[in-house]
Amino acid sequence: MRVTPRCASPLLLVATLGLAACGTRARENGAAAVAERFVAAVSGRDGATACGLLTQQARESVSGATDVTCADGVLNAHEQGSTVGQVEVWGDAAEVRIGADVIFLLHLDSGWFVSAAGCTPRPSAPYQCDVDG
Repeated sequence: MRVTPRCASPLLLVATLGLAACGTRARENGAAAVAERFVAAVSGRDGATACGLLTQQARESVSGATDVTCADGVLNAHEQGSTVGQVEVWGDAAEVRIGADVIFLLHLDSGWFVSAAGCTPRPSAPYQCDVDG
């Protein structure tokens, strides 16, 4: 008996969707893990670890035009909570909600990095973030 493309198509579609869902779940888990590590580092006053989880642009914004090191500046972020509530991934960008805070991440060649943190929504305006890069 010969399998026709019509018979194989639904099976191929189900397999493809299953693989896509696994890939999305892995990306969500990766983003959530980095966000959790960042919040734990800030809460634990470990500025060096928190700074290492930031994108280059976020590191530069934390230091600003002052002589404050990234490791010291990042500790000014107000992070609250420890439980990930929601994760959304769009290609190489992610939004992770932890407690009342929102953390934005970018996926670079070497993994997920925090691009903005300590973010709170504002009506009819962009998020207000303690760390913004």
